[in-house]
Amino acid sequence: MRLQALVRSDNGIDDVKSFLKEFYPELYSLLENWEELEVNLKADEVGDGTYIIELEVPEAEFEKTLGIFQSVEEAMGAFLTTAEERGWERVPDRYAVYHAHFEGDVLIAGIKTEEGISKYDQMGLEKMMEKLVRYPRIVTYSSDVLTYIKDLFPDIDSRAYVIAREIAKAVGSAPELEEIGKIYGVDTSTLEGKIELIDKLVNSPVKLPSGEINLKPVYYPLEV
Repeated sequence: MRLQALVRSDNGIDDVKSFLKEFYPELYSLLENWEELEVNLKADEVGDGTYIIELEVPEAEFEKTLGIFQSVEEAMGAFLTTAEERGWERVPDRYAVYHAHFEGDVLIAGIKTEEGISKYDQMGLEKMMEKLVRYPRIVTYSSDVLTYIKDLFPDIDSRAYVIAREIAKAVGSAPELEEIGKIYGVDTSTLEGKIELIDKLVNSPVKLPSGEINLKPVYYPLEV
């Protein structure tokens, strides 16, 4: 299991565990609560005193907890829940693309996974959620479309990489998706076209009317 967290340091990080204990006790408390596990820690600087701390625990380590938990899977689930409560997140090893729009008065949502693009009407959103919740990162263009699934997926914000938000951080504001579609020569009149375009935008640089910009990688902690 691989987890990550965002930290800041003006003086570098020599010993990750000591650094967390002194400056990020909430993150460090995970290590205290699961002290029987041998974990690997590393810090990667991503600019301006910002670091991503990565914590890796081999699955075999959880066998040490079988006196407390009935299975390795149960132990890993408990560990992940505790980690997320302390401010850690899973390192995303894959993502799904999500978008939604109205066709007439009918809300149509769609996701793109390794299986391709699937579309759902409002009655089928629960079925879509069964697929979507399996992904540690969900990519969408605008945060507006997240409101359509908030009731079914309350923690969607903690997994959502919102491209328009990242563009706005870089240049002040983000154009409409349809405007970007013209630059890429993509037909955005269909939901499939919009989803395909969103998937293209994950790979920097992103082409905008004002020029090209680089966005943070989709697997970085969302706060970066």
